[in-house]
Amino acid sequence: PPRRLRRLRIPAPAVSIALLPVLIAAWFLATESGAVSPILLPPPEAVARAVPRVLQAPGFQRNLVRTVTEILTGYALGSLIGFSLGLLLGSSTRLRRAYLPFLSAFDAIPTIILAPLIITWFGFGLAGKTVQAAIACFYAVFITTLSGLSLADPDAVTLMRSLRASPWQILVKLRIPSALPAIFGGLQIGATLAIIGAIVSEFVAADAGLGFMMVRYRSSFNTAAVFVLILIFLLLGLASYLLLQFAQRKIVFWRHPDLIHPESST
Repeated sequence: PPRRLRRLRIPAPAVSIALLPVLIAAWFLATESGAVSPILLPPPEAVARAVPRVLQAPGFQRNLVRTVTEILTGYALGSLIGFSLGLLLGSSTRLRRAYLPFLSAFDAIPTIILAPLIITWFGFGLAGKTVQAAIACFYAVFITTLSGLSLADPDAVTLMRSLRASPWQILVKLRIPSALPAIFGGLQIGATLAIIGAIVSEFVAADAGLGFMMVRYRSSFNTAAVFVLILIFLLLGLASYLLLQFAQRKIVFWRHPDLIHPESST
């Protein structure tokens, strides 16, 4: 029989890169046509000229290190708490019924409302921003861990119990591996929320950090510099996504969605 033409498969990174010039062109047209005021949206060339000024500004490296430290420590703390609570409530129906409504209600409180209280308790320094980032990201890891633990095959659970496996062995050897894809989804969401939590806390009150710099640039109506910092935040989010995707490929290689391709029909 004649060979069928294979479907054209364009790599996902190529699609993302191809979208970039489209967005820049739309940005350029919006500013050049006067549809948007340059005070609200500076033209791309103005932002490009502001890049070296922002990167070479006094204290930029110190502020960058401060923000990245807040994000990483807050993310690690929040993920650890969320994962631990997910395991705890996932192993006990009584605890889940007692505390899941409370934790869900707590997550409904906007983190920006808690920022003044956290600053009062922990101060303007690193500790307060770390706690804010941890609070922002812990629930995503918690709820995906809790949900993922229920994905284990009931027949496999029954089989392990018939072989007299302990609850700990069932948890470690079956439930957690089955939950890993969902947990990594929560970790990816949590990374984004940790970045938002740290930066929002710097907006409210801080003595250092990229959010602190953005407030200063905004107060002086230096919109181009503000957009440079926004691009840095985007890069931080992209870096966290790529690192977690790499980790997921290595750890959950048997269920990674990018490794599953639809077969062509015959």
